[in-house]
Amino acid sequence: MKIKQTYKTASILASFLVIWMVSGSLVEEQTFEINETSLDTLSSVTILNSIASNKSQILKSSGFTEADKFVQVRAEVSGRVISTPVQQGDYVKEGDLICQLYIAGREAYPKIVAPFSGYLESLKVDEGDFLNVGSVCASLIDPDPMLLVADVAEKDIAQIQLGSEATAKLISGRLISGEVAFIGSSADKNTRTFRVEISVENKDTTIRDGVSAEIYIKGKKEPAHKISPAILSLNDQGKLGVRTVTKENKVEFKEIKILEDTSSGMWVSGLDQEARIITLGQEYVFQGQTVNVKETFSPDA
Repeated sequence: MKIKQTYKTASILASFLVIWMVSGSLVEEQTFEINETSLDTLSSVTILNSIASNKSQILKSSGFTEADKFVQVRAEVSGRVISTPVQQGDYVKEGDLICQLYIAGREAYPKIVAPFSGYLESLKVDEGDFLNVGSVCASLIDPDPMLLVADVAEKDIAQIQLGSEATAKLISGRLISGEVAFIGSSADKNTRTFRVEISVENKDTTIRDGVSAEIYIKGKKEPAHKISPAILSLNDQGKLGVRTVTKENKVEFKEIKILEDTSSGMWVSGLDQEARIITLGQEYVFQGQTVNVKETFSPDA
């Protein structure tokens, strides 16, 4: 009797054990399905269908104006000044007499003349002064064209080419424009920047030499999209970019480079020619997630 009762008890326990194991398996399977579903929840986002336009990066640099031609006129022989027919500030033409020297025992009086047309920035001598070989007689400047001199970082120098358009805002607030006329081939050893010169027309000579300026140079054109800066974000590595959606509606992070920031939007590169950029809901999605999409289209840039 006791043996039968023992078998009966064991049978009941075995039944409970089987039921418990099956229930646990179902719960575990159900839990797994819930977790799997939570990783692929279909969030809704709004995207902008954008087609790239060719756009130049705007490179900014502090700089200054510099006369294209400036020279200190020096004596080629020693002698005493006997004539100075010009005054400081005068405009002289190439070959005009600046000063004449007397040398004892010589019939011809050596002349010091203007090497090019321009303005006498300074006159260093008076009649009766004695000049040695190499002494400065005068400083001559030709302010047309005027140069804008910029120091461009080594990471940006490849973006610039001869003829690139440039604008500048002088410290007075005046805006001027010109084209790149010279690009240095060797970087400054201390600053690791390259000298870039922009030629600016200055026929009325109102742009003065040595004036501070903020200079903006257009770089090479590359495909770019116009976006709102509000949709920019950082990935886990701290890279700046935007979230996009693939054709399969999966989220991707794309690193971007800012080319120009305007009042109507920001031009960026680094995206495909045709991009589906998330404009609403980007804060709530993650890399690789499948999303529901509401599409909008970019107006003509």
